[in-house]
Amino acid sequence: MQENTAVVPTADRSVLIEKYSDEQVQRLVAALEEPFDPREIKWRVTNTTADRRRGQVIAYADPRAYTDRLNQLFTVRGWTREYAVQTIQNFERKDRANGDGIISGKIVVTCRLTIDGIGSHSGLGEEWADNENAGTAAEAQAFKRACSCFGLGRYLYDLDGVWVDLDDRRQPISKPKLPDRALPKRQPPVTGHQNGYKHNNGNGHLKTHDVTAPEFSDLILRVKSLCEQVGFGLARSVTRSIAPTDNVDEIQDTGTLSAVALKLEDTLRGVERLRAATAALGQDQVSEVCRDMKLAGECLDHIPDRRTLRQLIEAVEKTAGAGAVRQNGNGHKGTAGVQANKPTPECGNELGSTRAALVREAQRVGKLRNMKVSDVIDRAAKGAFRFIDLRRLTVDSLPAMAAAVGILRRVRE
Repeated sequence: MQENTAVVPTADRSVLIEKYSDEQVQRLVAALEEPFDPREIKWRVTNTTADRRRGQVIAYADPRAYTDRLNQLFTVRGWTREYAVQTIQNFERKDRANGDGIISGKIVVTCRLTIDGIGSHSGLGEEWADNENAGTAAEAQAFKRACSCFGLGRYLYDLDGVWVDLDDRRQPISKPKLPDRALPKRQPPVTGHQNGYKHNNGNGHLKTHDVTAPEFSDLILRVKSLCEQVGFGLARSVTRSIAPTDNVDEIQDTGTLSAVALKLEDTLRGVERLRAATAALGQDQVSEVCRDMKLAGECLDHIPDRRTLRQLIEAVEKTAGAGAVRQNGNGHKGTAGVQANKPTPECGNELGSTRAALVREAQRVGKLRNMKVSDVIDRAAKGAFRFIDLRRLTVDSLPAMAAAVGILRRVRE
């Protein structure tokens, strides 16, 4: 037995959040289970009659349809696959042409598919070594079987073989009609669209004009709200990474829109983390960090993509940690940004912990109510202070801050 392993990396592990909620997993699994576009379905002859004029065919999809669906839902950085290849020698089998026994080897491939934040599954594929495309066939089979463990393409295994007329080349004269359960819920238009790889994207997530369902309307409203919360640059980048457009109004497919919503929710958690770090460090110093990174501006709309957001978060948090204790203007050590009449250490600790508790509760309520952290804090403060002034508040504002924390803690599902 000979064995070698090939690894095919398709994901960058440096994502902001690696876990999905139970609700998000359910939506992703539903999107994975959605049948492929019928134009992606091909038919393979498995049995024929004695005269070779009729044959039994089964439905299958090219591996590219599977990778298109995974890329669309999770992007190329959200999943990986790893192959282990074995060659097993000296198998005896009967030749299909004359029935004689022949000695051949077998290619056995194991594919391990990992989707970040969801899990891993493996699939096994095999093919006789005397097939000149044995490696490709075994690899495709293993990959598809691993995908089916997540629900992707699983429905194809449940379809029965269909008997059809064959041509002189033993190929189906006409394609069988797929049952309703094997059709995507939203039918794509005839023209289709291009997915960036110069071929029609027929994986069940093409643009469609059936947008009257209430759940679709609710979904697009949620996506628009998330776009507003993460800012123009991030919203545009996230949308473009999944859909063929950066305008959510042009996305008419539920699967694509759900994938955009999930990625925006993930990005929003990064934005909330940046806001918390900004509140701790102060906007003036954050502006310096933005200038050092050569960003186009200092507001959220000027963050162009998730990679930049991650870099900005790391830079701000690092600066906040390094600047927690530094020399003040009088030559004495003190907290960065504190004036000469700084509070006692006990008051300073209470002020910092209360501020942190306020931001933390505001983040929680913001997720529940789909609101910006700044809006949540401004409402809870009831005019006593504003989010923009949070870093400059003194111990005199402790009662108002504590009251705001109490208000937010009473907000539940």
